[in-house]
Amino acid sequence: MTKRISVESLSLTEISKLFQESIQIALPKSKGAIASTLKRLKKAGIQSHQWTKTYEEFKGAKLNFYCEKLAIQSQPIVSIGMTHRTKKGLILVTVDVSNGGISTNTFNPDSPWKKWIRIYSGHCCERFAERILNADSSFQVGSEGIMFSDVLGPVRVTDSIADGIDEIEFQFKEGQFYGYRDSKNKITYFRTVYSNDMLKRDRLEFKNEWEQPLQELYQLFGLN
Repeated sequence: MTKRISVESLSLTEISKLFQESIQIALPKSKGAIASTLKRLKKAGIQSHQWTKTYEEFKGAKLNFYCEKLAIQSQPIVSIGMTHRTKKGLILVTVDVSNGGISTNTFNPDSPWKKWIRIYSGHCCERFAERILNADSSFQVGSEGIMFSDVLGPVRVTDSIADGIDEIEFQFKEGQFYGYRDSKNKITYFRTVYSNDMLKRDRLEFKNEWEQPLQELYQLFGLN
């Protein structure tokens, strides 16, 4: 596809549409490339491996397939993400299979993906590298760490910003993300992240309340 657009001035809603359009274009191409890599790994006797396959369908919008082959599985786990440059710097755009976050009231593990998109600010990716991975503060390290991690957990609404837009806290195994959820456009935006050892007061209570359910959730999906 030869379409070229100016991506630096797009709204989050437009970025979400661009990401989903890119997936439709690149997904058929990825299947053959992933199968070819699996054959090479099998021939070399490699049972566990991580790799990234990149497609740049649009100027400034790079779509990545983050693949992880485990010894206990015949097929790799594949996560799809897009690095995108805005006027404020790079962001990471991903599929949000939790559909805006697991509700603290109900949880349906069989709920299909309803085309929610999750966006991480560049600052959030850098803090993930620093605070969760204990690595140098780097967008690339943080974004790859996020994509190769299993970020599942409940959402707590802390404030209502506007109609359909809430300020949220998202608890996952290693910490909490902070940002906003646009229920109308099905977009979750994370601006920063804290590790569990940084949490205080009610945030720590939220973490402790969900510690056991999160363990059970990760076991349910075989993520431990």
